[in-house]
Amino acid sequence: MVYIGLSADEKREIGILKAIGWETGDVIRMKFWEGALISLTAFLLGYVAAYLHVFRFSSVLFEPVLKGWSVLYPQFELVPVVDGVQIATLFFFTVFPYAMATIVPIWRAAITDPDSIMRG
Repeated sequence: MVYIGLSADEKREIGILKAIGWETGDVIRMKFWEGALISLTAFLLGYVAAYLHVFRFSSVLFEPVLKGWSVLYPQFELVPVVDGVQIATLFFFTVFPYAMATIVPIWRAAITDPDSIMRG
């Protein structure tokens, strides 16, 4: 059986959990929350880093690209505005798909016999 997205160690971990008595639903729930926590942490760190880069450090990495070869350009300061709908949309299109994509490979590994998973 082919497991897309799971390493051998992850499959072995699921096999061990099943062998010591975990139910399929428990394994799926635990792995889902693990993936959701990782993607949520990445989202929050990325959002804070982007906010600091743009509003605290004046977009030093993007400034030359945005200004181009122009010698004369107006000075402007960006005003920080946090829009909840944009954050929710960004969250939905980044965290939600990753969390959902973890379920199918984990389910496939969790319904397989633990002995065959641990043997490889």
